[in-house]
Amino acid sequence: MDGKKKVFYSQAELDEIMNNSGLTDVSAIFESDDESEIDHVEYEVEDNSDMDKDYEQPPSTDDDSEEFMDEQCFQSRARKRKLTTSTPRKPRVASQIDVRPHPPSTPHQPLDDSLPSPSLASMHHSVHRPASPTPGTSTATPAVSRVSKRRRGNAARGGATQALSYADPAVPPALSADHAVPPAPSADPAVPPAPSADPAVPPPPSANPSVPPTPSADPAVPPPPSADPAVPPPVARGRRRSNANEDDKATRMHDFGTSTVTSKSGYRWNCRPQSSSRVRTPARNIVGPITSGPTPEARSADTPEKALSLFFGDNIIDEIVQWTNKIIPQRAAKYTNRRGGLSLTEPDEIRALFGLLIFSGGQRDNHLTTREMFSPKTGPPIYRAAMSEDRFCFLLSCLRFDDKDTRAQRQTTDKFAAIRVIWEIFIDNCGKMYVPSETVTVDEQLLAFHGNCPFRMYIPSKPAKYGIKLFLICDSKSKYMLRAIPYLGKEDTQPQARGGINVGHKITKELTEPYHNRNRNVTTDNWFSSVPLVTDLLHNCGMTLVGTVKANKKEIPQEMKETRTRMVGSSAFLFVNDITLVSYCKDTSRTKKKLVYLLSSMHTQPTIMPNGKPEIICFYNETKGGVDAFDQMCAIYSVSRKTSRWPMSIFYGMINSCVINSWIIYKENQQTIGSKPIERRFYMQNMAEALIKAWAGKRMFNTRIPRTIKTVINTVCNIPLPVRDDQAGLTVMADSRAPMVRCSLCDRSKDRKTRHRCQGCTGPVCPQHIYTWCVDCPH
Repeated sequence: MDGKKKVFYSQAELDEIMNNSGLTDVSAIFESDDESEIDHVEYEVEDNSDMDKDYEQPPSTDDDSEEFMDEQCFQSRARKRKLTTSTPRKPRVASQIDVRPHPPSTPHQPLDDSLPSPSLASMHHSVHRPASPTPGTSTATPAVSRVSKRRRGNAARGGATQALSYADPAVPPALSADHAVPPAPSADPAVPPAPSADPAVPPPPSANPSVPPTPSADPAVPPPPSADPAVPPPVARGRRRSNANEDDKATRMHDFGTSTVTSKSGYRWNCRPQSSSRVRTPARNIVGPITSGPTPEARSADTPEKALSLFFGDNIIDEIVQWTNKIIPQRAAKYTNRRGGLSLTEPDEIRALFGLLIFSGGQRDNHLTTREMFSPKTGPPIYRAAMSEDRFCFLLSCLRFDDKDTRAQRQTTDKFAAIRVIWEIFIDNCGKMYVPSETVTVDEQLLAFHGNCPFRMYIPSKPAKYGIKLFLICDSKSKYMLRAIPYLGKEDTQPQARGGINVGHKITKELTEPYHNRNRNVTTDNWFSSVPLVTDLLHNCGMTLVGTVKANKKEIPQEMKETRTRMVGSSAFLFVNDITLVSYCKDTSRTKKKLVYLLSSMHTQPTIMPNGKPEIICFYNETKGGVDAFDQMCAIYSVSRKTSRWPMSIFYGMINSCVINSWIIYKENQQTIGSKPIERRFYMQNMAEALIKAWAGKRMFNTRIPRTIKTVINTVCNIPLPVRDDQAGLTVMADSRAPMVRCSLCDRSKDRKTRHRCQGCTGPVCPQHIYTWCVDCPH
């Protein structure tokens, strides 16, 4: 059928069409090309006698039956003729028009002569928009035939989609009957769309709510989307307003509306950058040629034991042994049962003690009691291979790091005198063994301690809450600890002691002293950062600083603290003397606006990153975690044990720091030679075994050590069991390789052969005549 639908007419309908058109031949009805007759084509009256079986409908019992429809069809047509030609036609959607051949009718004129009749050639490129009614004409809803009602019912029951029929036959058609596909909007700029008859009067509402009205011919209203699949649908006019607002907030910078802003203290800021973004990189941001990593002295540490000796060398071990042996006799005098566990110590035993502490940290046994650690059932054998439980507890109680007799005099000027000597040696070793990268981090660490200490701190935000506060500087990339300073209380930080600057200023400048005039950057939090510190480091120390700052600083103007005029996600910038201050309104809180303030002497431009945050904040987030990550690594495999003496708490913290620093150096050395480094837990196990082995070998030759312990040492440290002096030259039965001969003590008739020889007469002896003793028992 060439894409056209088959149409059936009843005999009565054909007769009426012929009478109205003045034709005498039925075939002439279908030869008309008048497109205005499409309204007559859309009436479908079924005659079951002329229909195929595929189009037969089931009998109906309602008012839409066949007999009733024939009568209603003619009544509907008569009502239509009574309507005036100015009655507005109900708009039809192009996709709902059923295109089919139609009979000719009497010619008629459109309502508006300015509306051109579309030609067949341009039918696919234009859309007809019905004319609006003229003023004074009726705007009643057009009558809809009952045939259309029946069609809608059939469509709802799954039948073919039918088109609506309207009462006004004088309205020009919107589509050609020769085109089955609804036309797309005109793509030819030379063919303008048909204008509305009266642009001031809107089109009448649709009689059928399910059918959307045809768009107006007003040029301000966009044409409807194309129904042709080859033509892409028009782009949406815009996104949702919420999404657009989020994009605006991500890139919006707050404008103060003035060129300068002054704080209450008189500190003046500029609202525009003081340098152009097109100039070359400032000299303060150019770091000289440096190679971060282990120094030449530390590059030879290819084993855990060598890496540890870089920080805990013989000088620290000897210092500990000297003062520990001085206290051991005093503590041993209090014991009534003088046993071997009360003897003086030596360097190898102190190293073995370090090994046990490191192993317990790697196994996370530091919270266990010594009975659980040294139990043959529940504890690892390495504890018993190194020393006994009583000796372990005795050494920890006697461990000293200075001369107790002169400590009271030294503490009058230095509260840290009890461990100051080995602390300074350790910190100097940490600084000499590693070259940091271009960014370092300054922050605080709290060593847990609940005993008596003149400078114990309470920090509720820390996990331990009570402890000894240390200020650390770490490399931002490798997390290597470079230096540390203990906080000794307010007396040590009085204004006269710190030169009139605040504590954070003094601590930061002291920690970064070895790296001054190297153009490195230091990242700090709001406890340290201040405008005087940034200025001092930039102009006097050759370093830049990026850090958060508290809102109560006197240099921050009130305009930066205002939240009522700020949008969530916006940033405000102020500039002065190569220093940039940014205020960012966090977008994480939807109920209350919160501003974050940062100072930077490294950044000079108000740059916003793709994520909507200022570049200063993104740089701060990347480099702020040096000390926090180091502190977290210390807590994961900590060697700290419960103690009532604060120098022991500092000592445990030194071991934790030593293990992490040595592991970083060992790992980078292994990567340099192309080897795969091991995990830190296994690194700590290997280090503990290396530290214990020397002392365990000496215990193997101690005659007072039970044979079971020596067997454990042989298993853990792979040290062979010793042979007694009276057993020198004797052959162990397991190592006997003598030829098989007849036993000298058995009857010849039994013919028992053996490889074993008597250690006295060297005669062959079978197992039936052998009596055994252990090597430790006399015989």
